[in-house]
Amino acid sequence: MKLTNIVLISTINLLIVACGGGGGESETSTTTPPVLSAPDPVVAIVEEPVEEVEVVEIDPNATYETTAELVVARGFIIDQEYELTVSYKNDNNRSAYLSVCSEFTEGKSGITVNYNSCLLRTSIEGDYAGTLRVANDKNRLVMAIWYLDDTNNPRYEVWENDSDAKEKRKFEVY
Repeated sequence: MKLTNIVLISTINLLIVACGGGGGESETSTTTPPVLSAPDPVVAIVEEPVEEVEVVEIDPNATYETTAELVVARGFIIDQEYELTVSYKNDNNRSAYLSVCSEFTEGKSGITVNYNSCLLRTSIEGDYAGTLRVANDKNRLVMAIWYLDDTNNPRYEVWENDSDAKEKRKFEVY
């Protein structure tokens, strides 16, 4: 064991001495490293062939075996909701309560509203203007206007979504 330690220490000392120490203050280097210049860049212009796009006629009555066969118009955007601008002009400045609801029925006795389906419920003193996010499957809405001085006779206005997606949808009551 002693012999191994002595050999190991001697070898390490020999390597340290053999590598040499750094130069002292008296030694200075007068050589400068060579300056390398970058080669001139080569610009290659590669023309890629233009890929032709096949125009497909869309048959709205087509039936498909799998969803991979479905063809959709280029401008079609799938969105779960649409934005609806709702406005009510209160000419008489009567205190009122507005409800905009999606579930209602129209019958001989008038309109019956499921108030659990309301997207908006608010009280107003004057005019109202705002926006709602409405689910795409809701194409008919009703606005119930309850005047606080005559709660027995609410006013109902029905809105139907008959605009395309490019047009801003508006439910305006005057």
